[in-house]
Amino acid sequence: MKGLPIHHGGHKITLQQRLASLTGHLVEINAPHTGLEPGRLQRVFPKNFVKVQGELFVPSSLNSIRVFDVKPPMRTVLVGVRTTFPTRGAFNRIRLVRIGADFIELLAKDKNRSRILLPLNKVEGIFPAK
Repeated sequence: MKGLPIHHGGHKITLQQRLASLTGHLVEINAPHTGLEPGRLQRVFPKNFVKVQGELFVPSSLNSIRVFDVKPPMRTVLVGVRTTFPTRGAFNRIRLVRIGADFIELLAKDKNRSRILLPLNKVEGIFPAK
C-alpha cells in the first residue's frame, strides 16, 4: 500500500524498545479475559516483560496496550486493521503511526492523544480505509 510508514532498510524498533521510550506514561493493558484500570508503565525489561502498577506483563501476549499523553505524530496514514480479537469495528478507520519490527502503532480516536500498540501476532491485516 502506498504511503504506509514502513521503513525500508532502516532499523525497525521492537515493541519492548517502543515501550521503554514510554516509561512513566499511563497505560491501559488490554488482554483476553482481563480489563485493567490504567496504571503507570514503571519498567520495561530488555526481553519479555513490562511492569505496570507492580504487576508483570508479557506485551507480546496482550491484545493491545494503550499509552496516554503521547506527542502528536508527524505523519499518519488512514487504514483499517483486522485483529485476532473482536473490536466491533473500532479499527476500521484509524490512523497508522508506524509499523515496527513486531508491532504496529495506531493513533487512538480520542481527545487524550493516546496511542494503541498492537503486537503483530494480534494483527491479521492492514487495508486501505474506505
